[in-house]
Amino acid sequence: MKRLIILFAVLTIRSIGLAAGQTDLDAMYQQLDQAIEQLDDCLAERQEQINTLKAQYGKANEPMRQYLLAEDLFGAYCKLMNDSALVYGKLCIRLAGNMGRADLMTESYIRLAQQYVESGAYEEAQKYFRLVDIEQLNTINMKTAYFEGLNHLYGELAFYSSDSDFKQQSYKLSDAYRDSLINMADTTSILWLSKKVSLLFSRDQFEEAKHYSDIWMTKVEPETPDYAYMAYIRSEIYRRMGNHEMESYWLASSANSDLRCGIMDQASLWMLAGRLSAEGDLERAYRYVECSWRCASMFNAHLRSWQISPVLTVINDNYKNQLRSTNHMLRILVGVVSVLALVLLGLYLYVRRKRRQLAAARNELKEANSELVSLNEQLSDKNQKLLNTNILLSDANRVKDEYIGKFLSICSDYIDKLDNYRIKVHRKLKANQYNDLLRMTGSEQLKEDELKELFDNFDAVFLRLFPTFVDEFNSLLRPEEHIVPSGKSRLNTDLRIFALIRLGINESSKIAEFLHYSPNSIYAYRARIKNKAAGNRDDFELRVKEIGIKG
Repeated sequence: MKRLIILFAVLTIRSIGLAAGQTDLDAMYQQLDQAIEQLDDCLAERQEQINTLKAQYGKANEPMRQYLLAEDLFGAYCKLMNDSALVYGKLCIRLAGNMGRADLMTESYIRLAQQYVESGAYEEAQKYFRLVDIEQLNTINMKTAYFEGLNHLYGELAFYSSDSDFKQQSYKLSDAYRDSLINMADTTSILWLSKKVSLLFSRDQFEEAKHYSDIWMTKVEPETPDYAYMAYIRSEIYRRMGNHEMESYWLASSANSDLRCGIMDQASLWMLAGRLSAEGDLERAYRYVECSWRCASMFNAHLRSWQISPVLTVINDNYKNQLRSTNHMLRILVGVVSVLALVLLGLYLYVRRKRRQLAAARNELKEANSELVSLNEQLSDKNQKLLNTNILLSDANRVKDEYIGKFLSICSDYIDKLDNYRIKVHRKLKANQYNDLLRMTGSEQLKEDELKELFDNFDAVFLRLFPTFVDEFNSLLRPEEHIVPSGKSRLNTDLRIFALIRLGINESSKIAEFLHYSPNSIYAYRARIKNKAAGNRDDFELRVKEIGIKG
């Protein structure tokens, strides 16, 4: 019977055209691009659902009703915002304890431990797994959830460990829990198929792993979290098989499902960005890694940021290499134009000499001279345009080089700060100074200090690039509306907004993200300043973009 089910599933896959040779990578990229454009709408819908649940929780009086709503809120946040998910996970534990429900506490411990695993907090995950009362695992769902969480935990510990003995021991524990899941799960279930694929993959049996993933694919609906996970595993299989086109297709399919489900804890998009960067598609790679960084920032798990940072660095390096290649080509083109100019000059001299020798052909020579003058004018116009282009490229290169260097320096500083913070937290944990930890993590002073340092760095670099920006900007305003910053090396919010516009960042949403304002506030700032313009307000921002460009 089992073989008949498998055969039927494989035939079904072939009949609906989902074999490897029948995929359209370009069409999948278009779907993914559309999902990125619609991400804000998706997140707004998710937030509306969460607000409804919160309102219901606020009105709930019965403890069991409160528990169920807290459980729903945890589910709504678990892939969206890690910090909020942890809050509601702990609330479930507290509510279950108040009701004296050991079974619900066990469920809540498992759920919270799994969330800690997803966010890379492995010590916390182990703590809550140890709190699980084995005697309370009296249903198959609780047992599978418990074993699956431990399988994931020890797999992650093994993967990130640098100690070979600990790595081997952790892999053995992870494999043992996976084998237990395979033995207890129904062979037609998604859980069994996913663990079977994992087992075959770990043994390098990729064809068999792909075969079972084909069956797994028939059991999940597209654009769901289960489909996103299945697609990610298929991409890993194709990666190990050396089929990079299919690897990219399934990474894109996984990322598309993640974004359409509003899942911020996802790896497919930044892995796809790395693949595209290696293939030379830097524009798409940068767009995808930028979206992935936004998702990771929203989910707020340091593990994801740590994983994305190397990909972002590689993309920046590739972009710089491409820029160097473009500059080299530009120099070649300038040389060719110069040679052409010399050739034209020689022709002009030759025509003049012939003109003295052939007085009888004066009319023809006048016509030739007119044509030559026209060519010279066109060449002069093109040279002027080329000069302007060189000025813009030089300005852009200067800005990019300065900010890329500062960005890399800031990244290095942040790594050191994170490590110092980790050491400080670790010491206090070892010293059981939990109150100090609560004070450290409860204060927003660190965030405010980092934002101030970020803005100070931005102001300093920008004013080093454009030392006359404030004066030139004020010259565009009416005299009574001039803006005076608080210090020579600082900008206020008004100036900072138009400094970002000078750097080419026009969208109010991107400016709002950087300055931590709402897009509506940024729009209001821009409108207010343009109303103070000395000239035409419609081309005010265009004139701002020309500040500091030397003709």
